[in-house]
Amino acid sequence: MTHQTYDRIFGTAYALLVTGALTAGASAPFLAVLLFTPVATSWPLLVLTAPSLGPAVCAAHAVCAATAWDGGAPVVRGFLRAWRRHARRALAVSGAATAALVVLAVDVRAFWGTPAGAVATPVLAVLAVLTAATALVALTGVVEHPDVPVRRLAGACLFLAVRRPHLTLVSLAALWVLAAAVAALPVVALALLTGPVLHVVWVSGHAALRPLRAGEHDPRPVAVR
Repeated sequence: MTHQTYDRIFGTAYALLVTGALTAGASAPFLAVLLFTPVATSWPLLVLTAPSLGPAVCAAHAVCAATAWDGGAPVVRGFLRAWRRHARRALAVSGAATAALVVLAVDVRAFWGTPAGAVATPVLAVLAVLTAATALVALTGVVEHPDVPVRRLAGACLFLAVRRPHLTLVSLAALWVLAAAVAALPVVALALLTGPVLHVVWVSGHAALRPLRAGEHDPRPVAVR
């Protein structure tokens, strides 16, 4: 392999590890509640801190876009700049998704064990999956389409998530692997897997949003323009 190839490999590994560490740091309130408190009793705190994941994921996606276009793009500065730029809209997406998932979870609990639960529970589970998938694509869209209103963007992302289910399944599967690894080895999983998993989620979201970029003339990601 050439010297440039080695530089690219090590540069990508560095970007993924640092992005994962920065994302974990930006999500510290949520992770602290998740890892150090009994979730069965502290779930209200988990709900309150869950929206902090939105800006962190958006910033990670911005870094992924920048480094995919330019391997030498700054990681730390790019993450912090993207967090400040997209935090408000990302909080709107993650907050709305969290609220919707809480309502669906309460409905599942209410229907559980009842005759209507056999019909209602699968429907509510599908709605929960669609909510999570829409939020993931929308967090990528917040970075790539900063001028589109969040409500309009969410509607488009719901359609695109359903239209390209294979991409949605890849993102959800990657997050499931990360969650399972965190449950087994929290520190190691957060340190080593967060960056690669978020990169997979960004690639899937970026591909899903391709129809929205059809009319753009500048091929560079918004993060590096």
